[in-house]
Amino acid sequence: MKKRILIVEDEVSIIELLQLVLTREGYEVHSCQTGRDAIAAMKTVHPHLVILDVMLPGLDGASIVRIMGEDDTLSSTPVIITSALVESEKMFMPYPQVKGFCSKPFVLTDFVAKVKQSLGD
Repeated sequence: MKKRILIVEDEVSIIELLQLVLTREGYEVHSCQTGRDAIAAMKTVHPHLVILDVMLPGLDGASIVRIMGEDDTLSSTPVIITSALVESEKMFMPYPQVKGFCSKPFVLTDFVAKVKQSLGD
């Protein structure tokens, strides 16, 4: 069975790039574009990993991670944060489910390595 990854990102071009890369690596990839859709998508997709942008319409990445931490069904789902603002990495340090941070623009080999590490692959 393929591991499921949910990409939460508001830029379509980034979703398409990450979907292409992760599908080639053998993962089942789902996506949504708003913070409000993210929690609902997590509850229907049951991802093994969430790739989460910081700046999103609706709810931002920090709010989503907080909500995940308070939900027993989501609190153990690992998260990789993505952002063009490297400084935002610090605000996610207190959350145990955050397993990595990838700055934009991506170095795809580093991104894939973090995904595999977060999933234990």
